[in-house]
Amino acid sequence: MDELKQFEKMNEPLPPRTRKLFFGILLLVLVGGYLLYRTFVSFSEYEVSSSFERKDAEQTGYVDFMGNLLSYSRDGAFYKDYEGNLIWNETYEMTNPKIKTCEGKLLIYDKTGSRLFVESVSGNEGKISTNLPIVDADVAKNGNVVVLMQNGDAGYLHLYNVKGETLASGEVHTKNTGYPMSISLSSGGDRFALSVVDVSGGDIKSTVLFYDFGPAGEEKSDHIVGKFSYSNMIIPEVDFVANDEMIAFGDSEILIYGNQKEPKVKKELFLPGEIKSVFHNDRYFGFVYSDDEGQNRLSLYNMSASRRFERIIDDNYTKASMTKTNEVMLTDGESVSIYTRLGVNKFSYEFANGFLEMIPWESYRTYIVIEKERIERIRLK
Repeated sequence: MDELKQFEKMNEPLPPRTRKLFFGILLLVLVGGYLLYRTFVSFSEYEVSSSFERKDAEQTGYVDFMGNLLSYSRDGAFYKDYEGNLIWNETYEMTNPKIKTCEGKLLIYDKTGSRLFVESVSGNEGKISTNLPIVDADVAKNGNVVVLMQNGDAGYLHLYNVKGETLASGEVHTKNTGYPMSISLSSGGDRFALSVVDVSGGDIKSTVLFYDFGPAGEEKSDHIVGKFSYSNMIIPEVDFVANDEMIAFGDSEILIYGNQKEPKVKKELFLPGEIKSVFHNDRYFGFVYSDDEGQNRLSLYNMSASRRFERIIDDNYTKASMTKTNEVMLTDGESVSIYTRLGVNKFSYEFANGFLEMIPWESYRTYIVIEKERIERIRLK
């Protein structure tokens, strides 16, 4: 009788709270195991899921925009899904087309030219023409566009809305400030950062300026809310990232600025050696440098300047980039090496016929490979 009661007790259903706890722990174990697998697994081969023929010009650039593929060249841009179906196209003539994106807005502009196009997933939203050659430009999520132009010894800054109406303008004179190098617009579209370099007198000095045309800059002279100068350094690139913080890439250090009304330097990272390339997305940045022994090292950091990994790599790559999926991709037109944000070499492969671009797609194992004659969707295995 006691054994029967004990058997019946063992087979009683678990109380509801205990069942919930058990399944909660089981779910955490399964999810944790899956995430660990995704983090540390490596692949050496792939299979083609679908493929279609390329019909665009050879000198075409590609970028993923809102989950579809934008191809652009000197003659125009085509926005297609990854099955090759046309969503929209934009016709133009440009000498040196460049692309900038911010959330659901995309900017196509002609560097050294005078035309800019603001696009969304639905197509064109605005066209802008300038009277002077464009040095750099950027777009905000509301469609505002900032343009840096150059004419002789003066740089001209214009802030436009998506309709092409001028919201603000200003000048930068090289004799007083320096030569403008790079410009970036905040996601809100009312603050932009500008880097200039001054080489007068034989000394090099770079200055980073923050302009604000919102409430923060109303009472500031020339709407400048921040100014930072650095001796013996050139800063060729500035860019707003997540949470409207701003990162500046110098030839001897990388600086990260906070998003306060009057910006302050949040982190300052001194570079360890000769820099060969830099890359970033909204959440991570990295660089390849040559150490004292002549070895190439790949380093990745988050936007708090905390290093995530460093690896010794081969020197046969020609392009380093940070993908939207937070992976580092090293390519040379024939081979590719992909590293996770923890430094795991996820995939290395040499394509027999070479390739032009490789773009992450829906899952962590699927990519779009753009070859000379075809576009393929592949799955790592």
